[in-house]
Parts: sequence; C-alpha cells; structure tokens
Amino acid sequence: MLTRNHRQEALCRAYVQAVAALAGVSSSVPTPDYGIDLSLRSIDEIGNQHQDAGVQLDLQLRSTTRATIADAQVSYDLDARTYEFLRAASLVPRILVVLALPDEESRWLSQSLEELILRRCAYWYSLRGAVPTTATSSVRVAIPRARVFSVEAVQGMMHRLAEGETP
Repeated sequence: MLTRNHRQEALCRAYVQAVAALAGVSSSVPTPDYGIDLSLRSIDEIGNQHQDAGVQLDLQLRSTTRATIADAQVSYDLDARTYEFLRAASLVPRILVVLALPDEESRWLSQSLEELILRRCAYWYSLRGAVPTTATSSVRVAIPRARVFSVEAVQGMMHRLAEGETP
C-alpha cells in the first residue's frame, strides 16, 4: 500500500489533472522531476485543427492536512528550498498548488454511482519576485482564499500568460 504522503500526492495530481482537462489545457509530468511536478500547456483551435499554443505554466504540487484555513487565506508551511525555487525568475512561470485535505483520511474522497467527491480544494499562488527568506527549514505562505485552483482560474492564468502577463 502507498504511504499516506504518496496517497495525498496522488490525489493532488488527480485533482489538478481533472481541472486542467476540463479547462481545455494539456498536462504533462516532467521526468525526471527537478522541482516541477506538472506542466500545463494551452491548446489553440485553428480551423478544425488543435495545436499547442506554446503557452506553458509549471506547477509545484503540495497536499496537506495541516493547512490553516481562515476566512481570507490559507496558510501553508512550505520548505525553504522550494520557496526559493518558486520565487526565482524563470523563463516559464511557476506556481505553487496546495490541496488542503481534511484531517481524517476516510473523508478525503467518497464515491457513488452519481459522483466522485474529493473534499476541500486546492489553492494556487505565485511566489515569483517574493522576498528572499533567511529561514532554513520552512516559510509560512499565506494564499488568498480567492485563489482556488479551478477551471476558471486555469483558463484565466493561461489567457494572461498568452498576453505576456503573469499568472
């Protein structure tokens, strides 16, 4: 059986891939993984043909039962090394995606003939240009609750990137 952490990671990847699919963007897993867990790419339709639009967004995925969820924000302790990686300038924009799961594993997912329910949701945040940290273990990241990783959010991010803006 997979470890609890690996089960959480697999659920986060499934969540992000399901949202990306419905948003109409492709997803791929870089192999080997050097800090990017998943990449999203825009697909354009030209006439009756679909093609890669050349717009890419890289994701660092995290899944946790320890996020603090308040009215305005979700607080998550990110390891300092990953914080520095995500805040650094890069040719391809990078974001952090945090899936906040309930404490009890039995509540993470339920299924019936009518629906598949993954409890709680994922939030996204760009750390590009954030201040450097002097922390050696972790940095508390405050993600606005409005930054739900949703179909609309993915479509908006990809549109902004296509226009030369930030996610």
